[in-house]
Amino acid sequence: MTKACNPDDHSQSLHISKKHQWLLILNRSGIALGGILLVGMIGGAWRVWKFIHKDLVPLAQSNLTTTLNRPVELGKVKQLSLTGAKFGASAIPATPTDPDKVTVEFVEVSFDPLQLLFNRRLKLDVTLVNPDVYIKQDEQGRWITTTVTPPRQKGIIKTNLDNLQFRNAKLMLVPQGRKVGGVGEVGEVGKKNLYHEFRQMV
Repeated sequence: MTKACNPDDHSQSLHISKKHQWLLILNRSGIALGGILLVGMIGGAWRVWKFIHKDLVPLAQSNLTTTLNRPVELGKVKQLSLTGAKFGASAIPATPTDPDKVTVEFVEVSFDPLQLLFNRRLKLDVTLVNPDVYIKQDEQGRWITTTVTPPRQKGIIKTNLDNLQFRNAKLMLVPQGRKVGGVGEVGEVGKKNLYHEFRQMV
């Protein structure tokens, strides 16, 4: 005696077979898509790491040199977070026309990432840690002759120096006509002029 084939069993097995094929296709395409996303994330992370460790310092150094109209030597990136960076030993060396100079143990830079994301504006708060500052008064009686150039807003991100602070600073002021290492005081008028010139520069 032969068994009769039930049409319901046959359609049910076809339905299960098609469902199994779809699950297999979705599973394989999900694995492929996940692999592509993983490779993209690794590539993006590598590019960010390369930018931070190879391109960030020269870019920041170039921008600061242009802004201050003086050479700036910015140290390597020591620490990085979503809200700032810490650079190693840095300096603004003396030039043939300006003997003023600054050496710094660390430079801490902080910013608001939300402003960067939504407004494409990077407002920088810069803190110079343990700076050693040498300022010599020029022949016209000015203490600070550096002129700050407003940033040229060519790129997609607009960068502004919002705040500049000094932490644990050493300052040597050399009045006109005095030798380095000479003892002298800057009177109240000199202090006011220095403060006024510094505020104008920044």
